[in-house]
Amino acid sequence: MSEQDGSLTGPPAPASARFEALDALRGFAVLGIFVINIIGFSMPEIAMSDPAYAGGGPVNDGLWTVAQVYFYGSMRGLFSVMFGAGIVLFTQRAIYPDGPIRVADLFFRRTIWLVLFGLIHGFVLLMPGDILLIYGLAGLFLFPFRILTPRKLLCCAALAMVFLLATVIPEEYAEYRLGEAAMELEAVLEDGGMLAEDDQAIVDDWSDNIAPPTDEEITALIDARTGDLATLYETNAEAVADANGSYSLVWWGIDAAMMMLIGMALYKWRIITAERSLKFYFLMMAIGYGAALPARCWMLWTRWDADFSPILWLPWAVDQPVRVILTMGHIGLFFVLWKLAASSLLMRAFSCAGRMALSNYIGQTLICGILFTGAGLGLYGQFDLAQVYSIMFAVWIAQLSFSLWWLSRFRFGPLEWVWRSLTYWRRQPFRKGITPADKGIAV
Repeated sequence: MSEQDGSLTGPPAPASARFEALDALRGFAVLGIFVINIIGFSMPEIAMSDPAYAGGGPVNDGLWTVAQVYFYGSMRGLFSVMFGAGIVLFTQRAIYPDGPIRVADLFFRRTIWLVLFGLIHGFVLLMPGDILLIYGLAGLFLFPFRILTPRKLLCCAALAMVFLLATVIPEEYAEYRLGEAAMELEAVLEDGGMLAEDDQAIVDDWSDNIAPPTDEEITALIDARTGDLATLYETNAEAVADANGSYSLVWWGIDAAMMMLIGMALYKWRIITAERSLKFYFLMMAIGYGAALPARCWMLWTRWDADFSPILWLPWAVDQPVRVILTMGHIGLFFVLWKLAASSLLMRAFSCAGRMALSNYIGQTLICGILFTGAGLGLYGQFDLAQVYSIMFAVWIAQLSFSLWWLSRFRFGPLEWVWRSLTYWRRQPFRKGITPADKGIAV
């Protein structure tokens, strides 16, 4: 089945316009994921799930709420969608008779290099929450899917969703039942009763599950992140290894692949290339946000109301489908703005940032490593969320400005050039004016 089978009727937009729109949305995504990532870079991880550890107070609580409702998970989803679209874009030449073997060779070489970048990013550049490794491993399995129609791609994504829900819901419900049982047993203790050894073990397990980190544990974490390089790399290596166990790699790989499959379908439907009408994207935004934002608000309200008790299970059970719908709302919003202001300086900056997505993503890690770890200024745990987001805005402005400046002089971002040269196994032209740039396939 050719790519055209899944396309819309009517002529496609010029390639340059499609690539500019793709790049701009990718730039929006790479800046958006920094909203959540910078919390992990700058303060204990529990601040992502409990605002009391992000500084407290109305301003910090408000910022934390906005991040949880609007950005959490959905920007990572958008970044994954863009990666999936990039798979189809990169492999389009495989539909021609002389293309499949050459394109497959380039695709797998490119993806294996991405796995290596992910390992370096996690272990060497001190990013325990790296997604490049997951993307590379997931991407290795997606090459055959490029020939499927959009509907079949969405069916595959739906199967991935079923798998994710089938693993999350039983785990969350089991934890909920454990909490209920523990509370009933604690009531027995409060009434002066005695517990059998097995019942006491249930109470102890639950107490361990819900216990917040102690001041000593938080201090130890801060010391590890801001201490000498040996300690920093040792604790980081443990965190990266823990985050990339076999179960985690499979689960997060399927999570990423689900969104990539959606991205492949959206590209074939010419949705993610800004080729639909303004009305279409407005409806996409309205439906996505109209369904997902109230659900996200309800999910967060239940957590606030329960004082962030882990006994809650229903909000987490519906998080995956809500995250997907919210991501669609983001796409709709961005392309509404694109339709209205495609030639604006901001959109050109987003487009440049998207063409340099790998450089900007890893650049965020380098900046935060200099600011927050013992390899640099050691400011980890020193700022509240409002201060951290002030830094984030400064990084956004710097990356948008740098991307504009850099791509006015060079064909690719620095890491994109390295990646492309390794993929083709020869040094690629770097400065502008040598050969025409191949926009849109840098990441």
